[in-house]
Amino acid sequence: MILGETSDSGMRQPARCRFVLMAVCATCLLSPMAGTSFADEELDYGLETHRLAKIEITGNSTYSSGELKNLLQIQEATWKRPLHVPKYRPHLVDTQVGLLETFYRNRGFHQVSARLDSISTVDQEGDVLHIFIVEGLQTMIGGVSFEGNGPISEDELRKAMYLLEGKPAPADLNAFGGDLYAIRDLYRKEAHLDATVQSAMTIQDSPDGPGYLAFVTYTIRPGLDYYVGEIKLAGNVATHDNLLTRELLIKEGQPLYWQLVEDSRRQLLATALFRDVTIVPVSVDTTIGRADLLVRVIERKPAFYEFGVGVGSLERIRVLASWGHYNLWGTGRRFQIRTRVSWNVEDVVGNPIRFDQGQINYRVDAEYVNPHIRNSRYSFDLNLYTKRETRGESGLNMVSNGFNVGTTWRASRRVRHSAFLGLKITSPTVHPYAPDSLKVRFDELGATSDQTRSINWAAYIDHRDDLFKPTRGSYSVLTAKLAGGLMGGDFSFFKWSTAWHNYHHTPIGGVLALRFMLGGTRPYGRSLDKGADGVPYDDRFFAGGSSTVRGYRHNSLGPQVTDQDELDRLNYSSDVLLPDNPARGGNYLMLTNVEWRFPLPLLRRWKFSSVFFFEGGNVWAQLRDVRMTGFRLTSNPGDPQDPASTKDWDYRYSYGTGIRFGTPFGPVRVDVGFPLKRVRYVSETRDVQDPKVLWHFSLGYPF
Repeated sequence: MILGETSDSGMRQPARCRFVLMAVCATCLLSPMAGTSFADEELDYGLETHRLAKIEITGNSTYSSGELKNLLQIQEATWKRPLHVPKYRPHLVDTQVGLLETFYRNRGFHQVSARLDSISTVDQEGDVLHIFIVEGLQTMIGGVSFEGNGPISEDELRKAMYLLEGKPAPADLNAFGGDLYAIRDLYRKEAHLDATVQSAMTIQDSPDGPGYLAFVTYTIRPGLDYYVGEIKLAGNVATHDNLLTRELLIKEGQPLYWQLVEDSRRQLLATALFRDVTIVPVSVDTTIGRADLLVRVIERKPAFYEFGVGVGSLERIRVLASWGHYNLWGTGRRFQIRTRVSWNVEDVVGNPIRFDQGQINYRVDAEYVNPHIRNSRYSFDLNLYTKRETRGESGLNMVSNGFNVGTTWRASRRVRHSAFLGLKITSPTVHPYAPDSLKVRFDELGATSDQTRSINWAAYIDHRDDLFKPTRGSYSVLTAKLAGGLMGGDFSFFKWSTAWHNYHHTPIGGVLALRFMLGGTRPYGRSLDKGADGVPYDDRFFAGGSSTVRGYRHNSLGPQVTDQDELDRLNYSSDVLLPDNPARGGNYLMLTNVEWRFPLPLLRRWKFSSVFFFEGGNVWAQLRDVRMTGFRLTSNPGDPQDPASTKDWDYRYSYGTGIRFGTPFGPVRVDVGFPLKRVRYVSETRDVQDPKVLWHFSLGYPF
């Protein structure tokens, strides 16, 4: 009996174990929430976000809460992003508070303490982060000294440095890295390639009140002054060696001034033959101060072609194409052909025409450039061109052929000059849709081609940070042209112009662009008896339109052509203003432009931006036509005989705004301009005024 019971119990025990094991497995399979929750917590770590209502900073006295908040990646709601709901990740708050401490420590507050004091919640708005700051006393730089500076004077060193007496002293010596680099760079420019610079700082109580003074010492070991050993070239497969060596400003055996090395690299890149250029020291002998230089280039494909399509207010369809070669026979000589064809739908003598009545305008240029004549810094430039241009304002189509031959050279890295001889042959024809009266008078005149022979000079001074999208710096252009005289031709005149552009950031964001331009031209010799009309129509100044004064029609400002002008081939002087005749151009020009360029808050990610502009300008036939009363800000388009009404010699102002869309070829822009001084034009057949609003559609910056 006992044996039987024992045997039965032994048989039931494994079954009981199997039941428990199955129950555990079932629990794991049917109840996965515990394991999943643990895994989710791991996956969600760092991804949890809370809605942010506000950031409150207290304890700060030296810097405003607004300045400190701008340092944080966690940002409150702002009017610039009205649709954005601000959020933050709790585990990153301590990192953001650390940014505030670092900011203070780099500005002399070595004992600063910043902490997240608390987080409160506002219903329907989100969390409020309360950050408390204890600034402590500030440490200022009380003295800067140098040991072992050798060939470079203390005054020269100080001019290159930022952290000097009176500046806040950073708590971390790494913050002096900018000045350390500036000092070492000065020694590299003086051929001391292995110069070493170390900084040390001691802090004392300030004798003038609460706070501390820091005394900084720079220990300098100039080392040897190096000279250039062998210059080695690499990477130039299709380019001759002498093309590279002639661009180098440093030669074998000369002191290794590193500034000349950097300028040499820029000059090689400026040839447009290379995608990249590196110049590095190799085989450096530290015992005698000798270093070889390796010049390594990556060549561009020398042949190229380009194609583009655009639209505009007058040129409804514009096609551009070019083909060229930048490295003929491996010598760096260039040849290219550029073509620009457009369909011009321009008002003809004030009368609109249909799209199908437009005219084909074109310009074709063939250019050959030898960048260095006999390895000198002077180039040989030859340009042959032909063009056809619609002059709707005058009812003419102008066909011009000519050439320019001359040279360009660089006086320095920022200054470039050009000088050339020019010949231009201009042949006018009447626009097919010009008034019949103009065609009859034109035929009666028997107009023939004109020749202008000239010598030209220009200087370009460029301090912009970017050639295509400048945000700071300046750009100046000076030009002079002498035509006729001993060179012959049909016109003798002297023409000059100067333009100054400036760009800089504004405190409220964006870029402020400025332009001021003056120009003048005056006939002499055989053209002197023609007065202002001794200057050919093509060489006169024009203003008004998308790139000058946007509140007025294209080239519409200044003296107007009259009936008498038409009889004498646009060379007359009647003062009667007629609305159906064009601007005749001027011999004197003045332009002033102010434009604020800024990104659009909601659309900047799609490369949209906007501008506000205020500008003025005009052209005058005679210098005596420039009158102080003409610079009044506003006037009315009344009777032309009324002294208070706007006259054609008035300096014309306009303001407006626009939209920009950024492209690799420059911004596509739509501008609207509002004129402040409109003129009324009265004749026997018409009585019109300048439009109240002008729209312009174009590509590229106006200046």
